[in-house]
Amino acid sequence: MLKIHFLNVGKGNCTVIKFPSGNLAVVDIDNSRVKDKNGTLQDPLLFLDQEYPNQSIFRFVLSHPDMDHMSGLSELHRDRAITNFWDSDNNKEVDVDKLHLGGYDPDDWYKYQELRVKDENPKAIKLYQGEEAQSYWKEDGIKILGPSKLMVEKANETEEYNHCSYVLKIEYEGVKVILGGDATKESWRDILEHHGEEELSADVFLAPHHGSPDNIEKDVFKYISPQYVVVSDHRGHNYDYSYYDDLASEQVYSTKHFGNITLEVSDTVKTIFPEKNG
Repeated sequence: MLKIHFLNVGKGNCTVIKFPSGNLAVVDIDNSRVKDKNGTLQDPLLFLDQEYPNQSIFRFVLSHPDMDHMSGLSELHRDRAITNFWDSDNNKEVDVDKLHLGGYDPDDWYKYQELRVKDENPKAIKLYQGEEAQSYWKEDGIKILGPSKLMVEKANETEEYNHCSYVLKIEYEGVKVILGGDATKESWRDILEHHGEEELSADVFLAPHHGSPDNIEKDVFKYISPQYVVVSDHRGHNYDYSYYDDLASEQVYSTKHFGNITLEVSDTVKTIFPEKNG
């Protein structure tokens, strides 16, 4: 069985994936707002302790180097063994003295800088669009739609680091899931040009950049044609989801309304379990 958990972490992203192979993956992490006033947000570290106690993380994927996608990384690395660390060759720098203004811990940025150059425990890996000839992640049905090296170069030149966001496609028993990261319109056009229309089709689509209209590329998304769209969003954001309502043939699930959302796939049967009724 494939299990994908879209966690209700608030402003950031965290997706936990248990593959049929037994491998556990975490794509992004954000625990900067676990002490929210309403007590509704999910602490990803607590979730892992409850659902997957004592299991090492085979791969941690940092979609791109924004703090709301790596908050809690230092504690995660302290508590769990991580085998592989996926990252891009970005040149982003931050003013660590100002991270507290956004509710972030400088230790997470320092830990990121440490992990992204390690040779083991974890092994830092930089993978890009078109490198599917290497096979050690293909056993888990992962295809790297983006970024291309060209988009990473553009991110470094423009300091728009959403350009270098990972976009991953996961397929099991004919069910396809696309994780959109924070990929930009330019990134999506680059993905379409490289992979073509058919490769973009998916049953479940994690909307990029928390559902922001700035990252909607309609001429690309029409080929995804998902049954379900998941939006990792938080209360206080008031994005208009009408486009995604039209895109999804079944339903849009936002974490701010439905809480944690779990997708289970077994023998071509896919089931989505929202934590709340919305």
